Amino acid sequence: MGIIGHTSVEGFFHEILTEALGQSGLHVSSGTEYYLVGLLGEFASARISDEPMALRLATTEDAGERALALKEIGDTSLYVSGFFAESIRRQLVDVDYYIGMGGAAYRELSHRMCGSHVAEVYAELSGRFPAFVDVLARIRSQVSFAGDDVLSLYQEWMRTKSDWIESKLADMGVLVTPAPDDDDGGYLQ
Repeated sequence: MGIIGHTSVEGFFHEILTEALGQSGLHVSSGTEYYLVGLLGEFASARISDEPMALRLATTEDAGERALALKEIGDTSLYVSGFFAESIRRQLVDVDYYIGMGGAAYRELSHRMCGSHVAEVYAELSGRFPAFVDVLARIRSQVSFAGDDVLSLYQEWMRTKSDWIESKLADMGVLVTPAPDDDDGGYLQ
């Protein structure tokens, strides 16, 4: 993906989501694609709540409040699992907790809204939650290096051997080649 100007945040996120879905081979409904673009746009400018998700759900009594809490839990779990998996590994709860909470929240939402178009979106998100986490992780890998320096990119390439990072390094004039007889190393040129 080259540098392309966008007139909207949604246009940008639609492009990178479409690319990530293609790379993963995941085919989704247009409603789910639209939902994910909105989710990415929302979290681009929103702050993630510090309130424990289970507590948020436990304190809701009204059916409307519960539906809103379930949506927030599903969305937050999906976003955090996809974008911050590395950070989560150093926390009390791991990615599996977020995947379980998010999938369950979307599943309950799909049952609550049975028969509506959005129920189908929530069912798809719930049923394939780990696959959507992987898609968001792909997106994170494409957008997280905008301000990073060459050394950070190179260190990430050494760890992942990502083709995308390799192309970013090449765009910066840094060519990397695998070390001879050593798949884990590499040379800067």
